[in-house]
Amino acid sequence: MWPKLRDFFARELLILIDPTHDLHRRRKRQIVSVVGSVLTLGMVTAFGIAPMVPDAALRGDRVQMPIAFPDLTPQIRQIDAHEQTFVSQASLQRGDTVDGLLQRLSINDPQAERFIQADRHARALFRLPSEQLISAVTDDAGKLLSLTAMLSFDAEQSRELKISRNAQNRLGSSVNVLPNETQWDMRSGTIDDNFFRAMDDAGVPESVVAQMVRIFSGVVNFHKDVRRGDRFRLVFENIQQQGRTVRYGRVLAVEFVNRGKTYQTVWYAEPGQASNGTYYTFDGKHLRQAFLRTPVEFSRLTSGFGTRNHPLFQDWRQHNGVDFAAPVGTRVFAAGDGTVSFVGQQNGYGNIVMINHAGGYSTRYAHLSGFAPGVRAGQRVAQGAVIGFVGQTGWATGPHLHYELRYRGQPLNPFATSFAAAPPLDGKRLERFNLYTTHLLKRIDLMRTVHIAQIS
Repeated sequence: MWPKLRDFFARELLILIDPTHDLHRRRKRQIVSVVGSVLTLGMVTAFGIAPMVPDAALRGDRVQMPIAFPDLTPQIRQIDAHEQTFVSQASLQRGDTVDGLLQRLSINDPQAERFIQADRHARALFRLPSEQLISAVTDDAGKLLSLTAMLSFDAEQSRELKISRNAQNRLGSSVNVLPNETQWDMRSGTIDDNFFRAMDDAGVPESVVAQMVRIFSGVVNFHKDVRRGDRFRLVFENIQQQGRTVRYGRVLAVEFVNRGKTYQTVWYAEPGQASNGTYYTFDGKHLRQAFLRTPVEFSRLTSGFGTRNHPLFQDWRQHNGVDFAAPVGTRVFAAGDGTVSFVGQQNGYGNIVMINHAGGYSTRYAHLSGFAPGVRAGQRVAQGAVIGFVGQTGWATGPHLHYELRYRGQPLNPFATSFAAAPPLDGKRLERFNLYTTHLLKRIDLMRTVHIAQIS
């Protein structure tokens, strides 16, 4: 077959180079068509061909046209060297394990798990508060390339934990000090059927919701008093590192309209007393009451003060406190400033904390799953300090907090007892307060104006 094909091409080439041949034009068209088809087939195989052969070469018996394939080795090496990376974020959960955290960060790396368990810096991850944000970078196989978490914060800077993998495939850790970038975030909304759902719909972080509940717990019962059509406006701190939110800070200003009554508050600390700041109304009056009515976050009232049918013993007896149902591990706060008088177990109370307050008052917090670190008898605590966690110890049919308020040993209904607030600011103190709060109140007014415009 190949000799015949060779002779065919030879004859056709002779016709092309003979100018007197009668069939010159017709044959030229045919050979151009044939050679074009062959060349097209060759170009599919490779993009480069040899330079055009001179006319003299056409007189030989054989024409060689080498086809060169490009060397793809550098491109393949470059693709292999460019690994895909993936960024994951997860919030630390109460009682987290290394394995559980790594799973939520999409990390499949036994070496990283062993490193975090053994490294002194990395172990600090599990001393952080719940809801702390952890970020990780992995390759497409789930191997950890880097992990970052904020270990601590203060007014101006943060300490960041950094775990990274070097070129020798070894993991290392470091703790770096970074300057904070604090922004003021604003949220507003109207309650439709549920307070917490409305806050979620408005994009209010859980930690900010918890603060708002504590701020107004002395004047608003969020489990009974909130109604459809109530409105809220919030200004709070957004703590960032390099443009990324690492946590949400303090609530700075709130306006809450409940049943037609407006509650307003702003955070303020007098000069030189940053650690003793508190919340005031917009005209400089203390919002803070002597005792919180709801000393537990994200809960619901399940049993009130007074005579009731006991759920365990099925008989009618006096209930000397109020019960708040909440998941095990939910934080419990000191209802007021005072001194811890007892931490431990007591019969049907289970795990209990007792606190003595000024003026003959005391509070009890029972059925706890555990106590906050450092809480002990004789310790001074401030209102809102975490003292324990919701549980089901003692005589309890489900996880809840049993909370008691007593005056000289006699039980009081915390929802029916009123307490005087601290004296309001006046004189120079009020002038300084007004200067500080001007920008915060402008933001509240802006949200109020936007709300009115949307309604109209």
